[in-house]
Amino acid sequence: MQKYIIVAALEAETPELDKFAPVIHTGVGKLNAAIQLYEAILFYKPNLVINYGTAGTVSGKSGLLKVDTFVQRDMDVRGLGVPRGVTPFTDEKLPQANGIVLASGDSFVTDSVLHLEGLDIPVDLIDMEAYALHKVCQHHDTQFDCFKYVTDSTDEDASNDWVENVAKGAKLFCRVLEERYGISSIR
Repeated sequence: MQKYIIVAALEAETPELDKFAPVIHTGVGKLNAAIQLYEAILFYKPNLVINYGTAGTVSGKSGLLKVDTFVQRDMDVRGLGVPRGVTPFTDEKLPQANGIVLASGDSFVTDSVLHLEGLDIPVDLIDMEAYALHKVCQHHDTQFDCFKYVTDSTDEDASNDWVENVAKGAKLFCRVLEERYGISSIR
């Protein structure tokens, strides 16, 4: 039995997930996500953190997807000669695209061309929290798995599409939890 917690931004994204593991709702955005997950890891001491949430598609991919590569889309310090997506004055580099690439940032995207301009990595999905969650798990040396359900196409209809589709992916994710993870030993 695995010792894991589930982390998601909003309760609207997670109906029925609490029957598998404790569900931590962080609120929207990278800062809220980082603070809430940091505290949850200290409290629960999981071996695994599973992020489930919604995302917009840039590449046309749809359904429930497991994310492999994370990038911070709103870190833009190109004026200092640092590539977009890289935090300056660190040893961080823009990752190589591997599998599904998700770009996180603190804005709801309705124009992906504008929001990804200058980011030199092919992006599949956009969200607002996963990059920060991934970084917190790296800091704590805790395994991080991330699943996103595509709700919208990051266009002018994104807001309405998200509202209409936000709860649809949870049933698919419940099947993933049943098949891959089972019930967490943390209750």
